[in-house]
Amino acid sequence: MNRLGELERAIMDVLWESDTQLTVRQVGSRLTARDLAHTTVMTVLDRLAKKGFARRERDGRAWLYRAAASREAYVTELMLFALDQ
Repeated sequence: MNRLGELERAIMDVLWESDTQLTVRQVGSRLTARDLAHTTVMTVLDRLAKKGFARRERDGRAWLYRAAASREAYVTELMLFALDQ
């Protein structure tokens, strides 16, 4: 089971709370508690997509991101993983 790091979790929180797909810039602007470089947000979103936590699709030159599954599904998997240990 892949667990989310602190920054990954903050970015996933933004995706989980959004009703629409978001660009890297939109995700970064919603992380108000942190002052992150655009490239940092882009790298983390790319890694989340490769890990299967986020889905992305091209929109012209930009990528649009959304959560691959709900927050509840992630928490359920964490709990099941912990019970199996």
